[in-house]
Amino acid sequence: MHKKSILLFLGVILCSLVYGQEKDSVLLTINDSPVYTSEFKRVYLKNIDLVKDESQKDIDEYLELFINYKLKLEEAKEQGLNKKQSYIKELEGYKKQLSSGYLTDTKASDALVKEAYDRLQERVNASHILIQIPPGASPKDTLAAYEKITEARNKIVNGADFKEIAVQYSQDPSVKKNGGDLGWFSAFRMVYPFEQSAFTTGIGEVSKPFKTRFGYHIVKVNDKQKSLGEVTVAHIMVAFNKERTEKEAEKRIREISAQLSQKASFESLAKQYSDDRNTAVNGGEINRFAQGALNSENFEKVAFSLKSPGELSEPVKTKYGWHIIKLIEKHPLKTFEESKGELTQRIKKDSRSQLITKSFINSLREKYALKRNEEAIAYFNTIVPTTIFKEKWEIPADEMLKKSMFSIGDDSFLYNDFAGFVAQRSGRKTKMSDVSIFIDSMYDDFESEKLLQYYEEHLEEDNQDFANVISEYRDGLLLFDLMESKIWNAAKNDSVGLKKFYEARKDTYVKEETYKVVKASSSKKELIDKTKTLLENGKSIEEIKKEVNTSDDNKVIFSEEEITKGENDVFINFSGKKGQVVSMNQDNYITLFKVLEIMPSRVKTFEETKGRVINDFQEDLERKWLNELRKKYSIELNKKTLKKIKKELSI
Repeated sequence: MHKKSILLFLGVILCSLVYGQEKDSVLLTINDSPVYTSEFKRVYLKNIDLVKDESQKDIDEYLELFINYKLKLEEAKEQGLNKKQSYIKELEGYKKQLSSGYLTDTKASDALVKEAYDRLQERVNASHILIQIPPGASPKDTLAAYEKITEARNKIVNGADFKEIAVQYSQDPSVKKNGGDLGWFSAFRMVYPFEQSAFTTGIGEVSKPFKTRFGYHIVKVNDKQKSLGEVTVAHIMVAFNKERTEKEAEKRIREISAQLSQKASFESLAKQYSDDRNTAVNGGEINRFAQGALNSENFEKVAFSLKSPGELSEPVKTKYGWHIIKLIEKHPLKTFEESKGELTQRIKKDSRSQLITKSFINSLREKYALKRNEEAIAYFNTIVPTTIFKEKWEIPADEMLKKSMFSIGDDSFLYNDFAGFVAQRSGRKTKMSDVSIFIDSMYDDFESEKLLQYYEEHLEEDNQDFANVISEYRDGLLLFDLMESKIWNAAKNDSVGLKKFYEARKDTYVKEETYKVVKASSSKKELIDKTKTLLENGKSIEEIKKEVNTSDDNKVIFSEEEITKGENDVFINFSGKKGQVVSMNQDNYITLFKVLEIMPSRVKTFEETKGRVINDFQEDLERKWLNELRKKYSIELNKKTLKKIKKELSI
């Protein structure tokens, strides 16, 4: 069994310790270590629905398993398995991996997933104006950009033509060609702040100024439409280029269209004539796409207008050439549940993931009552030079650096800690020139880093769910090492003991009476009746086949097999006579069995049953070992408390 599978089994079927446990009644003590009622009840209730063995649902029976588990943990710790470097390293690696799922704002994440899904149900046609802001711009430059975008918006609101104002004001390099028109787009096609503004602005309205990493924007929403899902199409393209004029391309595409109308193969023509060589090799097929995914609105419009698979379009012109489009399949919009996993991953890679991080940091800031130290920020603005953007900053000797900057829980961080953080980031290439903006940014980064670090380090004592999972893994890891060394390896390596165990109990490894049979199956009763008569008359299989399988449509299927007694209900009524023919009818499909040979029951050889012998040997070793542990460690059970638990857990 794989190590992780065993750990999971141990964690689920057995139990886990409880951290931050409430003070409650002691159910039992093992070597003077108390085990509380709350722990036993929690573990029992957690596992009861997973236990298939009804005897283990009995509280007394389950208590025995629970005590055995605790005894093994005591033994593992006494052997020092919890101090092995390999154990410590694997546990720390798992904690690190698991903790990442707790270092996020799940509510904010869920809200963004649902928002993204809703937005993917429609698309927006919009135009925009951009006033650029360089990275690290000063407050003065930022304000100037804001005032300029506001000026442009005011002119539009007062009746000016959006396109004319866009050409006059916008610093988007493409504005001269498109007048600010961005065409159609849906969620994830733009940076999140832009998407947010576009989807929350009404049709015909102009948004208020908003900021992205590119600068300040205003957006005008021209139209909104419901999304049509995705399509898979194939196409044949005849490009117009230096060798072929548009008119020549159109002539060729119409010649191809005429051949298609005469039932010529679309795939063959695509391979021979399409100038899109990337798709031509696949018969012209393009990967499925949604609206807005291709750089050709006209192509998309025609592709989505096709109704039935196999339908062909009339020749359609794009900026690349002339096309004939064939619909292969329409893909409707996915449900929220179908999309949830994919959207969660997309959001992690998207700029909106920063909102989740920001929300989580804010929750930690509130949790630890952390307030921004404006005095410290002002101090660093006085000691950090403008040369920090070009060369390494040498931290000055100053008594102020010994002062506490802020505290998180029991940890205090000094001015000097922040100074070191800033110095590590000095001398890096950047377009930033304003020290105050740099210090503000560094303070936020430093504070966020320390909040996340502190929360992760104290996650086990702070988050009960995380504590339970880690405890489960911790104990499972110990048990794996203990069971591997004490039981599993012992059984695997002790070949002499294993064979001796088999010899002492080989009468229990019996192969039941076995029948070598011929089977004949068919849904046609008349064929089966004829086959039965022929079988009973001693005809050979080949002779019977010639007589009954005279048609390709209706045939009897024959086979020879060995079937052990008790494995098939059909043999319940066997008299044990050689030559007996028995029939079985399941859902109007009839099978005949004729016994050719009866092989009496016998003891299986060691090799035949080695897997079961190893399993039984391990169980025997474990049973004897547990008896030793029960003598080695003291166990005191509070019967009064157990009685109370039984009453509370009566099912």
